[in-house]
Amino acid sequence: MHIAIYHDALIPPLKYGGTERIVYWLAKALVVLGNRVSLISKPGSHVPGVEHIPYSNPKHSWETLIPPDVDLVHLWGTPRTPPEKPFLVTIEGNGQLGEKFHSNTIFVSKKHAENHGSHYFVHNGIDVSEFESEPIRDDYFVFLAKANWKVKNLEGAIKIARKCGVELKVMGTRFSFPIQWRGVQSLGMVGDLEKRKVLKKAKALLFPVRWHEPFGIAIIEALAAGCPVFGTPYGSLPEIITPEVGYLSNRADEIVQALTTAKISSRFCQRRALENFTHIQMAKNYLIYYQEILEKGNLNQKTEHLGLRASNPPDTLLPWIDLDERPRKS
Repeated sequence: MHIAIYHDALIPPLKYGGTERIVYWLAKALVVLGNRVSLISKPGSHVPGVEHIPYSNPKHSWETLIPPDVDLVHLWGTPRTPPEKPFLVTIEGNGQLGEKFHSNTIFVSKKHAENHGSHYFVHNGIDVSEFESEPIRDDYFVFLAKANWKVKNLEGAIKIARKCGVELKVMGTRFSFPIQWRGVQSLGMVGDLEKRKVLKKAKALLFPVRWHEPFGIAIIEALAAGCPVFGTPYGSLPEIITPEVGYLSNRADEIVQALTTAKISSRFCQRRALENFTHIQMAKNYLIYYQEILEKGNLNQKTEHLGLRASNPPDTLLPWIDLDERPRKS
């Protein structure tokens, strides 16, 4: 099969960029599985075994760059005008209220799909061979996310780390932390090599999000590096984190207790990633949907039903009981 992937970004990214890394890993895996892949993206992109078609002039349609013998086009965003070729769309983030999606849309977790009126999803996957794990872990936690988003709950992660008396390394955004947030080291927008170096020795990844996380690529990257994950039971997290590799709660005191007592093997974490969240598994699942679209013309879901549920507004903070909160007396 000849698949054209379009994403208006540098593939892979130089530093932070979750979606861009998924595009990179998927393209690699499709080639490994015997497919021909053409990647339409920003100049400088490179994926082994993939034909790169640079796209740098937004005044011209990217569709004119699609090779004529392409079977299907894979997009990471709803197109304004559907391509003439058969196509599939992946949505990595949470939609906005009122936003509608094409019937050929795939989401990235079961919960993510349900929240948008769909049952079509493919879990993200990574090349686990790119990650190393140290059997003896250092005494620090990691926070890896867009730290300036309130829904990511950096403040909650800091309080947990301080309660445990463990240093917290923050990757994703650079901050000048107030002095009262001692024990926090901001590493900023790190690249892959530095990120993997930090994860392979980390004691745990703290992921106390307060929204319905669509997937959480940082979670499977941590698992591939032998790093357990402690977070909240929202969005995709219950699909990824089992008791063998981490702990989920929306109460900070319970997470602190779990961090203090849990004995989780790095091998279990790596096995969880290897058996469930590889780029090869992701590509195989997408190939099933590619074939369905080629045979039937579209996926069996109604466009009018596809959109974020009104009960799940994207900016609403889901419940979180912090360490300094006390239950009210009745």
